[in-house]
Amino acid sequence: MIPLAVVVAVVVGVIVVVVAVVVLPYLLSSSRNRRVGGRGFVQESRLTCSKCHRPFDYRWIPGAALTAVRLGKSRYMACPLCHKWSTFDVWDSPPPRTEPPN
Repeated sequence: MIPLAVVVAVVVGVIVVVVAVVVLPYLLSSSRNRRVGGRGFVQESRLTCSKCHRPFDYRWIPGAALTAVRLGKSRYMACPLCHKWSTFDVWDSPPPRTEPPN
């Protein structure tokens, strides 16, 4: 028989992981969405490469990075235009400009 303390510890651990992985990034993206006027879980930022100085749009999910190294609110990643690695501030950069519907 498994001791009750072990079961409680596992349940609490699962709850903490769910909150850290699902709820916290959702709340962070919601606050940024309200600030920049966006909707949804996936965020978009207009970034400018420090190497080639060309702007590009970057789609990202708060709390996740598959093609970049997360550094808090920044990402260390390769520029999709010149393919050189640099640090980009994805959180505080403005969202891309959207054209009004015709």
